[in-house]
Amino acid sequence: MVLASLVLLPTSAARACAADEWALFACEAAKGRKFIELCASSPLDAASGWLIYRFGTLDDKGAVGTVELEYPRKKMGSPKQFFAATYTHDSIYTQSVRFVTGEYSYRVYSEAKPRGLPDAGVDVRHLGTGKTSRIACSELPRFYIHELKGLVPCDPETPAGVACVQ
Repeated sequence: MVLASLVLLPTSAARACAADEWALFACEAAKGRKFIELCASSPLDAASGWLIYRFGTLDDKGAVGTVELEYPRKKMGSPKQFFAATYTHDSIYTQSVRFVTGEYSYRVYSEAKPRGLPDAGVDVRHLGTGKTSRIACSELPRFYIHELKGLVPCDPETPAGVACVQ
């Protein structure tokens, strides 16, 4: 008799997360060979933990090609440079992590709608013009946002007003 142990892993494989990180959120973009990731330190704690957003291209084999954007550059204290929220607005349940760099605001999200398919990806909004571009995921990734509760500030800029991870 052979005994086997099963380990449950996220369905979205981390591509750009380092060996000492895990994917809090990871997906391939629906249009093009791109990836969207939120990588967290292991362990993720208030004293020495970090959170990093990475976006980039995939090569022909589906491996990380180029990291086009990594935020922030410094790991220490990085959770405080993000905002995180879970909220319901217009019957849409949303989980989101947002940050601002330069002239842009980035919002990694997962949305569950009462009718229709769930949605996930990243919204990029120009702060000056308000124009927003959406990059959708090709699949619905797991989003371990509850790991950020108490570690990341509440988001004051949600359609539901100030929202925190609940």
